[in-house]
Amino acid sequence: MHTDLLAAGLIEDPYVDQNESSTHWIGECDWWYETVFTLDDSALAHDRLDLCFEGLDTAAEVFLNDQSIGRAENMHLRYRFDAKRWATAGDNRLAIRFASPVRYALEMEQRVGPRPGIGAGANPRQLPHHMIRKMACNFGWDWGPQLPTSGIWRPWAVEAWSHARLGDIRPAVTRADESNAHLRISVGGESQEATETSPSSGLRLRAVLSGPAGGVVAEQIADWRADGCLFEMDIDDPERWWPRGYGKQPRYTLEVYLLDASGQQIDYRSHRVGLRTSELRIAPDSSASSEDDRKNLPGGLTTGESFTLVINDQPVFCKGANWIPDDCFPHRVTPERYRERIEQAAEANMNMLRVWGGGLYEDHAFFETCDELGVLVWQDFLFACACYPEEQPLWDLVEAEARDNVARLSRHPSLVLWNGCNENIWGTFDWPAFGDIRTAGKETWGLGYYLDLLPRVIEDLAATTPYWPGSPFSGSMDRHPNANEYGNRHIWDVWNGHGNYHNYLTHFPRFASEFGFQGPPTWPTIEASIPKAQRQWLSDASRHHNKQIDGQQRALDRIADAFDVPDDFDDQWFLASVNQARALTMGCEWFRAMSPWCSGTLYWQLNDCWPVTSWAAVDGQGRPKLAWYATQRFFRPRLLTLMPDAVVESRGVPQALAAYLHNDHEQSWRDRLTISACDLTGGTVDEFTADIDVPARSVQRVDLPSSWFPEMLNRSDRVVFAQTARGEIQDRAWWFPEFDRDIAYPSPRFTTRLERDSAGGQTLYVKSQGLVRELCLQIDRLDPEARVDTQLWNLLPGESAVFRISSMHRYLEDTLADPTILRSVNHLVDPAPTALFRDAVTSR
Repeated sequence: MHTDLLAAGLIEDPYVDQNESSTHWIGECDWWYETVFTLDDSALAHDRLDLCFEGLDTAAEVFLNDQSIGRAENMHLRYRFDAKRWATAGDNRLAIRFASPVRYALEMEQRVGPRPGIGAGANPRQLPHHMIRKMACNFGWDWGPQLPTSGIWRPWAVEAWSHARLGDIRPAVTRADESNAHLRISVGGESQEATETSPSSGLRLRAVLSGPAGGVVAEQIADWRADGCLFEMDIDDPERWWPRGYGKQPRYTLEVYLLDASGQQIDYRSHRVGLRTSELRIAPDSSASSEDDRKNLPGGLTTGESFTLVINDQPVFCKGANWIPDDCFPHRVTPERYRERIEQAAEANMNMLRVWGGGLYEDHAFFETCDELGVLVWQDFLFACACYPEEQPLWDLVEAEARDNVARLSRHPSLVLWNGCNENIWGTFDWPAFGDIRTAGKETWGLGYYLDLLPRVIEDLAATTPYWPGSPFSGSMDRHPNANEYGNRHIWDVWNGHGNYHNYLTHFPRFASEFGFQGPPTWPTIEASIPKAQRQWLSDASRHHNKQIDGQQRALDRIADAFDVPDDFDDQWFLASVNQARALTMGCEWFRAMSPWCSGTLYWQLNDCWPVTSWAAVDGQGRPKLAWYATQRFFRPRLLTLMPDAVVESRGVPQALAAYLHNDHEQSWRDRLTISACDLTGGTVDEFTADIDVPARSVQRVDLPSSWFPEMLNRSDRVVFAQTARGEIQDRAWWFPEFDRDIAYPSPRFTTRLERDSAGGQTLYVKSQGLVRELCLQIDRLDPEARVDTQLWNLLPGESAVFRISSMHRYLEDTLADPTILRSVNHLVDPAPTALFRDAVTSR
């Protein structure tokens, strides 16, 4: 409804300035949609005439020619209404009345009794998002506005059919090794003639499986049954589907034909499927683990249970982020936009996205792109940050939703894990807002969904896909759900607690499925959403575009952990952006250093749904932030890091460092490692070398000389960096003293050279005259659509950064070298740097 009002010019864009506040009335209203469609006699001659809705948002009554033919109460459920009795040849009037989602949720709360729930952040009103089966973040979140929607959010159609129709096709791979794969294909549907136990007269099914390069590899025919049909196929020498970085993503074509007694086709489905197995491996650690088993792990780890995703019997280290709806109005997210966003994840070396439980079961276009690119999907069932009632009608609505979406999505090889809820179990242990609801036993709060209903649905419809009850969860209600040693963890006591990102070093999760650090959107996104007069960090508009309570102030506090906070908005914006990139680097590199103790790191979050300061790496207009560029590095297959040699006990202060070499390749990594300590002029104080041979899919730890510590860690005039002989400058690992305010960075002085090639490409070479930290080329300040390939360069004196520019515009070298465009942390020491000289180029 919001987008229709916007298109009609009746409201201002709620994404701009504080316009959202003037649209809250929309969610309080009932709305009618009406149209006329035409039917001819051939459609009415069929046995059935159905009105089919892919998505109605949310509480709706459907009228055909003034007759009520059905009701909807779930945004996440497909609806099919028998319309033949009221349909006529010629014009037919279709009307849908949508009840106010706000009023529906409040009335349901009165009906089943209130339950605790949080999530609205700094939005003006805490609405009971857990009382309506709707995208929860429509009611506001600590990164999203309060825009409760109504409308037809997915396509609808009139479908005429006779005899029978096909439903969902559910292929399940029960085995996939190098020599053979076994595929079980379940075919659902509906029939006018057959009973649930006997076949319909003469109707048959034909299933054909073709290889990735074409050619039939298996084919079967069976009698049609209304209660479903099952095909079993064996495929010799299968081409297996693998996650990104572990192999290729070949897909087979599965075609299912529904044939009448004469062999004529009356329905048809075609899907692309991947042959792969998926397992969540939970195994206890040996209490007698040998020293050799842990020689490459940081010290201080205890014992517990593994939490490892295994694809085709290959353990996978999951590298990625959480996914939220890409727009507050999800019908605006096109297949092209899904592809753009998932390609950004892949380009940042991610191999997994977790679809968060306050959003959606996304469109097939999302999963198809993940299938193609090898991006694994962890799919939450849609329960987030609340105690969910299990009373009717909610139980039946949840069961129908779960069955519908598991059946709809099960064919995608990228979908490798279903998860029961987001933080709801954890909340009953630790959150004051949840009170004693878990221990009092007086009210339902959702545990029946997570431990009973949802695992039964998975067993019925997708038994080859693993299920886990919650994120976080430790495998048993007898354990704290957010323990380091078991299951998966959410880590929020850094951004929300201790603050300084070095405190990630105090954590040692088996799988980090959620943690994050805020950063502002890119500059052109700020320009498009914040009026110029409001571009101060704590202005009303800036606060409005940060939905965490006191989020803007908290960002300043996080800057103050390491810097003297500048007064200028531009400087604050830059440091907050750098801070987010640093924090995610610290957390993700540390969790990777603990592999295989830790088997995954998914930060919060990849994307945004509107222009906002949040935890996203890609902002609400699809532009990559500095955190995205950092992700490109810390998720690369081969990674060199400098990290503590043991889990830090408190406040993130390590006693000694080690180098960790991560090798996610299938081949071993042989190289020569050099670790140097230098002063701030770039002069070498001490140096250490070692030959390395890192086996495939492993991590190797190299300890630094004990004589370096603690002096090297406590001196603000020392920097430690590590590099391999074959690595590029950007492959280095760095360790700087903790507080930038205590570091006398050299004034940034550069020479620059701009080159253009015959195809119109532009490359800027920047040679630093001194040590420079986190050098960035903010090209999108000149052109909102322009991009560079890398950011955040750390350079020693005499070294060069290389920025490859993608833009429709041609730039002058002086323009690119301007300190508002070419910027580093050093600029906050000397706000007016000068370049020594710039090499001339002929093609100005």
